[in-house]
Amino acid sequence: MLHAIKHNKVNRTIYKANEDALTSSVFERLMYLPQELLHYIFTTALFDTIEGLELHQIESIEFWPKWDPEYTYNKNHVEPDVFIRTVKQDIIIEAKRNDTKQQSKHQWRNEIQSYYNEYAEDEKQLVFIALGGLYSTETETIEVKEVSHQIYKCTWKSVLNTILNVTYDIEQASNYTNNIRAVLNVLSDMVMCFELFGYPTSPWLERFIKSVKINNQSIQYFSTSWTN
Repeated sequence: MLHAIKHNKVNRTIYKANEDALTSSVFERLMYLPQELLHYIFTTALFDTIEGLELHQIESIEFWPKWDPEYTYNKNHVEPDVFIRTVKQDIIIEAKRNDTKQQSKHQWRNEIQSYYNEYAEDEKQLVFIALGGLYSTETETIEVKEVSHQIYKCTWKSVLNTILNVTYDIEQASNYTNNIRAVLNVLSDMVMCFELFGYPTSPWLERFIKSVKINNQSIQYFSTSWTN
């Protein structure tokens, strides 16, 4: 589908305007990566450290689940963009199409409340990430059910820059294997997603982006993880 859109076989304008298409295109491919690399991309792209964030043992990922709206402002249901369940944590990601001035505290509260409507008995740690649409990059605190919840943040640009840096570092390794080639193909697909949505992805950007180097030992680890 991505190649069809890129070569104008599918209406690019409609695709580009759809925030759900960006979310699904990027996150579906993120889930194809070794979970150690997925964890690295997330922790690097975030503007603040999430204590104990654990993306090495993902149990499930769901797009746009419909949750019970009781005690919220919604009538029919509450629908976060991405819901990831791990062994010890549940992660809500609320994504916006652009990187500035679209997020809403009311929406965050609704999603956290509806999460407890559905999963309170599980007693897992809840992590909330606001992706894009930011008014500031600072972590915020909101109260839901008389409990303080941290709202962690990142932008699509920070995710893209991390992917570009990871891709660059892996390509510079002189001994990467066929397994790493498969990882590079997934990363390349994600870069294409961003390109179709108008984000600059030209190779010359790498020399200006602050690179977080991945050492050869880590690259070999990702390669091993891919085969296990």
